[in-house]
Amino acid sequence: MLIANFQTGSSTHLITLAVIGILTAALAVAVGRTAGEPTRVLLRNLIGWGSLIAGLLNTAYWMFPSRFDLSQSLPLHLCNLANFIGALAVLRETRLFKGLLYFWSGLCLWAFLTPTLDRGVGEPGFWIFWLYHSFILFTLVLVVRGDRFRPSLRDLRRSIAFSLGLVVCLFGINAITGWNYGFLGDDVPGVPTPVSLLGAYPLRILWMILLGAGIFVLLWLPWRNYSTTRTRK
Repeated sequence: MLIANFQTGSSTHLITLAVIGILTAALAVAVGRTAGEPTRVLLRNLIGWGSLIAGLLNTAYWMFPSRFDLSQSLPLHLCNLANFIGALAVLRETRLFKGLLYFWSGLCLWAFLTPTLDRGVGEPGFWIFWLYHSFILFTLVLVVRGDRFRPSLRDLRRSIAFSLGLVVCLFGINAITGWNYGFLGDDVPGVPTPVSLLGAYPLRILWMILLGAGIFVLLWLPWRNYSTTRTRK
């Protein structure tokens, strides 16, 4: 039974994950069977612009006056940024963006398992949340399956460095304002997530950095003997 208010592990959650999984698998099959440059370009435009539109739709939703809250409505959480990076990775085909999308997607998977969502299927926020998160996976499929992107050690290093820079910026913003973007402030999400298990602030930030770096390395290891094709510097 679908419930009015979203709960992690509910039938609504599991059905949503199943649908997203089926769509992602179908896209992977379609990308693998795509032949010809015109079809490839069309698919890139559909996924790339779709990702951008989904991200802008989410931003507009939270910018609406009745919902706007400067402490949480700006698109500064990792999944917000990964969504836009995914669009750029597909539309611009730049290696830096592809690397960031690949590694950040590993962190964004937690949003699928423990989503910070309390709205049910009757609320627009429910659909917008899953739409823009789904496009993170869709752009990832296009980059890994379509472009045959394989992260190099240099990609790993650049992604860690870029991510550390983002952590420093968000940590500074949160420390000054009392906000909690990227969950890097003196607060935890309102619903259970892995962040809640990492201890008290500010030591929690160190554990988040180490855990994130560890996930990046694990995502790189399967491809350490491969090279990337179809990318630009």
